[in-house]
Amino acid sequence: MKNMNGTNSVFRFTSKQYLSRNGFAKVSIIFAVLLLAGGFCLTFFTGKPSSKKEEEPEEIEKIGTVSILNTTDLKDVIPKPEKDEEGNEIMPLWDFVMVEGEEDDAFAQISDKEDYIFAVIEKTEKDGKTQYVTRMKIPVDSKVSKDEAVSVGDDISSEVKNAVYRSVDMTDETIAFISISPSTKSITVDDDVSMLNSIIRTILPAILGLVMYMMILLHGQTVCKEVSVEKTSKLMETMLVSVEPNALILGKTLAITVLAIGQFFLWIVSAIVGLLLGNVVGKMVYADDFTNKLHNVITYLRSFIGESALSPAAIVIGIIVFCFGIFIYFALAAIGGSFVSKPEETSSANSAFIFPLLIFWLIPYIASVSGNEDTLRICRYIPLSAPFCVPVDVITGNISILLGLLCGLGVVAVALLLIFLAARIYRGLMLHTGQKVSLKNVWQVIIGK
Repeated sequence: MKNMNGTNSVFRFTSKQYLSRNGFAKVSIIFAVLLLAGGFCLTFFTGKPSSKKEEEPEEIEKIGTVSILNTTDLKDVIPKPEKDEEGNEIMPLWDFVMVEGEEDDAFAQISDKEDYIFAVIEKTEKDGKTQYVTRMKIPVDSKVSKDEAVSVGDDISSEVKNAVYRSVDMTDETIAFISISPSTKSITVDDDVSMLNSIIRTILPAILGLVMYMMILLHGQTVCKEVSVEKTSKLMETMLVSVEPNALILGKTLAITVLAIGQFFLWIVSAIVGLLLGNVVGKMVYADDFTNKLHNVITYLRSFIGESALSPAAIVIGIIVFCFGIFIYFALAAIGGSFVSKPEETSSANSAFIFPLLIFWLIPYIASVSGNEDTLRICRYIPLSAPFCVPVDVITGNISILLGLLCGLGVVAVALLLIFLAARIYRGLMLHTGQKVSLKNVWQVIIGK
């Protein structure tokens, strides 16, 4: 574009005016502080060690006593205490007592006790095969249930089996190995269909697209208004700066774009600083007991994304597409402001960027949430929809760096073309202020007649 002298003056003036209006600076700082505090609390409080005191193990109340009569030559038939995950023995629910003598006499000794049961281990022959049988007997007045007696009988039978193994000189390691119940599990590992991988590759683009949509909707109307002010009033800025329309359009649009992007990255940096600060303070306070759980989650997630993910080149390309994507829609807003011939037309002129924004945001958003890769593939090559999906796609490795670069170049080219078009329309329609603009006039302006 020719006659760009004065762009810096317009940029500085617009930036100063926008910072002082609508509480832009205050809102930016307040949200930055909140995000910094939120990031700090998220890292610090999720990573600090538990403050609960180690509870002393509760003393388990025993159910009763089991009298065992072993009529075989096996040894060590009393069930061994179970162990917890740390290898500590768990207090058994039963006391096991070995008895001798005849079965009837031994059982008679406990027949009047409420918390006793009786177990008999015997050796039998059936079809020429030796079998070891455990029989359980419950006294008439016992409070022990049948299910409890059966459970104890199973434990004794299991230990009897181990005693048989030991009787033929099997080692404890061999017994433990053959006692393991067979268990098989079929796991199919496929990153392309992984649930977590799908979340990373579909939900994140949708979130970024929503953030961009809100940013453009919030600041785009200001671009349209700022561009139309000089054209409709010809008072305030004419007294402050004397510039060509080309410089006026570029300076105003670029100023608001930089401020909007700066606000966004201020919030991102604040959140990151808060997360890092929470990690530093947590390690200072709790030393080795502090665990940065968020870092562990991020490390885990990185294993599900592409090899080029989070590389410097991918991040740079993603940021460029993001910034010029916002610039594209602000350029459309500038075109809308260039058509304004009366102050009351400013509101309707916003449709020049709101309708395309809604359409080209909604399509990739729905495609991302639904996982429609075919639609997303098309959206990446359309400059107006690429900003809503390409930045996250290239940063997470969903697309290659080369493809991200090609899509980014398309976004940059269209953004510059729209700014050129906005300046041309603004310049050509300056003489139509207060008049109804026809399509014929617009076309003549665009082609330079």
